[in-house]
Amino acid sequence: MVGLEVNPKGNLELELKFELSMRDVRKLIAFPAIKAMQGEPLTRQTLRAIYFDTPDLKLSKRGVSLRVRQENRRYVQCVKSDLGADTDLHATGGFTRSEWEWPVRSAALDLDTLKSGKALKAVFKGVNVSKLHPVFSTDIRRQTRMLVTPGGARIKCDIDQGRIFSEEQEIPIVELELELMSGDVGELLLLARMVSDIVPARLSMRTKAYRGFTLFLGQGHAWKRAEPLALKDSYSAEDVLLSAMMQGLRHLIQNEDCVVARSSTEGVHQMRVAMRRMRSLISTYKKLLAKGSFEQLSEGLNAAANELGPARDWDVFLDELLIPVEAEFTGAPELATLRDRAELRRQDGYKRADQLIASQDYARLLTEVLHWTSSRAWRGPENRIYDPAKVVGADILARRHARLIKAGTGLAGLSAEQRHQLRIAVKKVRYASEFFQSLFSSKMTAPYIRALRALQDNLGHLNDLTSAQSMMAELIKSSRGSKAKELARAAEIVEGWYAAAHKKREANLRKAWNAFTKAKVFW
Repeated sequence: MVGLEVNPKGNLELELKFELSMRDVRKLIAFPAIKAMQGEPLTRQTLRAIYFDTPDLKLSKRGVSLRVRQENRRYVQCVKSDLGADTDLHATGGFTRSEWEWPVRSAALDLDTLKSGKALKAVFKGVNVSKLHPVFSTDIRRQTRMLVTPGGARIKCDIDQGRIFSEEQEIPIVELELELMSGDVGELLLLARMVSDIVPARLSMRTKAYRGFTLFLGQGHAWKRAEPLALKDSYSAEDVLLSAMMQGLRHLIQNEDCVVARSSTEGVHQMRVAMRRMRSLISTYKKLLAKGSFEQLSEGLNAAANELGPARDWDVFLDELLIPVEAEFTGAPELATLRDRAELRRQDGYKRADQLIASQDYARLLTEVLHWTSSRAWRGPENRIYDPAKVVGADILARRHARLIKAGTGLAGLSAEQRHQLRIAVKKVRYASEFFQSLFSSKMTAPYIRALRALQDNLGHLNDLTSAQSMMAELIKSSRGSKAKELARAAEIVEGWYAAAHKKREANLRKAWNAFTKAKVFW
């Protein structure tokens, strides 16, 4: 987790959390460069904590965690809370939490402390503290090393290994946490890059509280949409870039568990959306960024998104394209064979997604996004990036809108490649609009973005059939004898069904295009 945490004394703590295996932990702590930084003896602690909430999990729903932790022979009660929406994302990195701690006598809650100040009263407003009860517990063995970087920063390195328990269930946990104690933030970012270069340690947002409540609920890992940006009129164009990149990083990380656990097919889709949005953001700002500062990151995001492509393509084929055809031709053996073969390809696609998420390349990518954004690696001689976001955004949107109108001219006669380019242009305008929309009136932005979404959806439906044709051709080519013939008949059924609906789809596309061209721009 990346987090700026505020303790009761008002200090700020910058933390980076990583997920890794114990094998990777052993490799990391034995690495010469890491060993050379260790300036103080290793310390060990056993940490046992109980997390509390109301029966309806009111605290968890507010982004609040409450625990009492036994740290060797002493007990500490702790409250952590997400800050309000007015927090400056560009100043905090977008991963901000408030933290309060008190020593207590035992593992039982000290209720009197929970409303002991104005800030805590706001956190617990409307919460019946008498109903707080244990929800889950943790048993962690922690190793702590104090690292002194070549640049003189002191960074606490905690390695946690243990388990989280909820009723009869439990899950293992291995985490690495780097906390900047003194020195420059850049030293922490460089250390994070070093860690991901040594082992596939993946930057994480998963707190122990998140893991515990997920285990308690037993509902699997939910997928997450991108959170809307809350921008201020005082923001510069650079502030928007920083906020949107950090939002993209959060969005990406938040959907990893959903993919690995197969909780929903939306997980892999949202991961790809997060990567596309970050690449689109870089493209949007391209003329304002120093040359050579962004190309490698953009390519890395594209390569990772491509690794998730097969899983997403087969999800769409099986869950969106094939289902209405199966409903029309109930019991057709050809379609059953097609589904079976497609399911095998989907499984292969998800294995590829799993391999990506577990890979060192992906771990490096996450750390690189963080480093690129937090260090403002894009800075160069271009001064417009420091201009007001609303002014720069209006110029960007006007140019992209004009290109989109040009790309869609003569829609009915566009070739497949031209349709593809039109679809890309629509995505670029939509993402750019969403990046800047909170700087403008919602009454103006909503109709325009709604028209964009309708146009994108209609272009997407037509593109899905084109993709499906090549995917079915691939299945046929990889089969032999009677199975190949059966799959060929299934492909004819699918293509025939969609051919009958083609006129309606084309009409819907023309309608969506006309609605978009009539929509008023908002900048």
